[in-house]
Amino acid sequence: MGCVACLDGYALQIQVPASNETCNVKVNFSGHYQTHSINVQAAHNYKCRFVYAALAVPGGANRIAALRKKKFSQMVRKLPMGKFVIGNDVYACSETSLNPFQVLKKMNQGRMHTIFI
Repeated sequence: MGCVACLDGYALQIQVPASNETCNVKVNFSGHYQTHSINVQAAHNYKCRFVYAALAVPGGANRIAALRKKKFSQMVRKLPMGKFVIGNDVYACSETSLNPFQVLKKMNQGRMHTIFI
């Protein structure tokens, strides 16, 4: 079996931190989700058991930045030949990191549709 884990991120909504709790309140705001959040990264194996989980970065950062800040990305790069992690289209493809679903966005009568190929 080549796949060792499936990886995804999640924007965990948080209460707006007070200015005395953090140096930069704005960094927690996700423009994509329009809320304050923390980026959570998690991976599970073929038995659906978590093999990795991290509160990665403030919600204003993207998933790739979150992954690069953690040791998990270093472990993925060091996987032996034929072993890989699967992630969605947010993560970059490499020999050890695959994203099998290419996402196309198309407009249909003013509505956005996502198509997985």
